[in-house]
Amino acid sequence: MKVLTFNIHHGADHQNRLNLDRIRQVIEQADADVVTLQEVDKHWSDRSRFVDQAAWLGEQLGMKVRFAPIYSLDPLHPGYPRREYGLAVLSRYPIIRFSNHELSRISSQEPEKGVQSLPGFPEAVIQAGGTKMHVFTTHLSWMDPELRLKEADEMMAFIRQARYPVILTGDMNAVPESPEIQRIRDHLTDAFEEKGEGNGMTYPVPQPVRRIDYIFASSQVKVLQCYVLQEEGSDHYGVQAELWIPKEEGMGNP
Repeated sequence: MKVLTFNIHHGADHQNRLNLDRIRQVIEQADADVVTLQEVDKHWSDRSRFVDQAAWLGEQLGMKVRFAPIYSLDPLHPGYPRREYGLAVLSRYPIIRFSNHELSRISSQEPEKGVQSLPGFPEAVIQAGGTKMHVFTTHLSWMDPELRLKEADEMMAFIRQARYPVILTGDMNAVPESPEIQRIRDHLTDAFEEKGEGNGMTYPVPQPVRRIDYIFASSQVKVLQCYVLQEEGSDHYGVQAELWIPKEEGMGNP
C-alpha cells in the first residue's frame, strides 16, 4: 500500500499562487492508495475561491473523502455553506468508520483564549481487502514546543485504543530530534528513519531545510520504502511510504 501525506497550503504554492489542479497532479502522479492532507479549505474564503477542496480532489481522483474541520465558522453571507478549515483523508478503499478527535490547540481565530480543546485529529478506519487499518493525520502547533508535546501525548492516548494496525501521518512542525517526535517514536516507527531515501527535508519548498512532515506506523506494519516527493505545488513537499500491512487475523493493539 502507498500512503502519501501532504500539507497543501490551501492549494497555494510556495509563492502563494493558487493552483489546486497542481495539487491534484502531484497526488495523481504519486499513485497513492491513501492520502492525508493538512491545511485544507472548505468554502473558507476568497483565498481558495470558496472551493470545497477535499471534495473536489476526491472527485477528480476518484477517491473516497472524509474532511475533519479544525474551525467551522458562520458563512460571510446568509444561505452560504459554513466556512471550514482542517484536514482530510482520501482513500481508494472503503472508509468504514471516521472520527474527528480533539487535541489541545491555540486557535488562530481566537488566540486570546489560549490553549483549548479543538477538533482536527481525524481517524479513518479503512478496509483494504483482507485487512483493516486506522489512519490518523495531524497538524501540530507551529508556535509552541510544549504544546506539541502535549498534543503528542493526547494523540498517543487515542492511538493506544486502536484495534488494527495504525498509520499516523502529518505536519508535526517539529524536527526528528525534538522531544515531541521522540515521544511518538516511543510508540510508532518513523517510516523515513526506517527506510528513507535522501535527506527527508520537506519544508520550505523549493529548498527545504527541515524535516517536519512524517509517516509513522505501528509494529505490525512493515515499511518497504519512504521518500519525499520533490514535486512543487505547495510550500511543503509530500512524503510517501510503501507499506505492507498484515491481514486481520492475529492483530492486536500497537
